[in-house]
Amino acid sequence: MTKSEETLDKLSERERQVLIEILDGKPNKIIANNLFITERTVKYHCTNIYEKLKIANRRQLFTHCYSNLYQGTGFLNKIMCQNITTHEE
Repeated sequence: MTKSEETLDKLSERERQVLIEILDGKPNKIIANNLFITERTVKYHCTNIYEKLKIANRRQLFTHCYSNLYQGTGFLNKIMCQNITTHEE
């Protein structure tokens, strides 16, 4: 298991959902509406995601996720697959 996969496993289901929305370029308000949570809760999840990935902001989040994708780790694919699997259950 790669370091990225281990980190991904540390994210909660909701954090992965927020992460997918962020990577889709959506602002916090839209993410909140889509996930039926408050904007403050989105910010809380963002903070947790940043801490777990050891990054400081969205720009670094995009860089981290896409650099891992292009390095062949499948980081983004794993996020998407876990999200799809969760919704099918």
